[in-house]
Amino acid sequence: MALFDNAVDRYEAFCQTPQGRFVNDVEKMLLEDLMHPRAEEMWIDLGCGTGSYSMVLASHGCVVVGVDESQPMLERARLQRPEAAQITYIQGDIGNLPYGAGTYDGALLQVALEFVSDPRRVICEALRVLKPRGRLVMGVIQGSGAWAKSYRARARQESSSVYGHAHFWTLPELVNLMGRFPSDLRAGLFVGPEELVSVDEGWKLEKERRQWYFLDRAGFLAVRYDRMNFGPASSCI
Repeated sequence: MALFDNAVDRYEAFCQTPQGRFVNDVEKMLLEDLMHPRAEEMWIDLGCGTGSYSMVLASHGCVVVGVDESQPMLERARLQRPEAAQITYIQGDIGNLPYGAGTYDGALLQVALEFVSDPRRVICEALRVLKPRGRLVMGVIQGSGAWAKSYRARARQESSSVYGHAHFWTLPELVNLMGRFPSDLRAGLFVGPEELVSVDEGWKLEKERRQWYFLDRAGFLAVRYDRMNFGPASSCI
């Protein structure tokens, strides 16, 4: 059984709450700013879950393949796929992709690196399938932020929580993993879960704090790595 097989309904329910919508809107804004998806580009959504970001990419006219190990997640994603969207969902291991080198214009890892057993292998595969001028975009729950603290507390209270299996990344850890600083990055979710009284107030605080909070106070990081800055696919990182 995959880690997220029993988490579909809970995940979808959270996304429908005001808190969930705020989190998703902030993260989507940051990631879209780095992805710059263009019509007819080919993207691979690694750890796609219920397909929310596959649909974001498809809304820009991209041809998308979503890969996830959880069949229940993929079943929900297929149910929600718009008719005209060019999305294909497959069950598989994102550390062992069935695609040739240089296939995709973009690869997305949105809150997926937290839950893999071999992050280096996943990154190597993502870089391998990118075209020479492709880009890898990652969204991570930052380890030093309030949201990671909240998720760790939940994992201590609930033995069944998926967050008990998570590693929450900091920017220095990502730089160490990748062997270099990102080509570009964005930070957000400066409003912690305990502070989020309403969506409007959340956005007000978010915009204020983005001007003067240090990066390590962010709950979420979005980073982009350009494929051209790495060596041949065979050399990885």
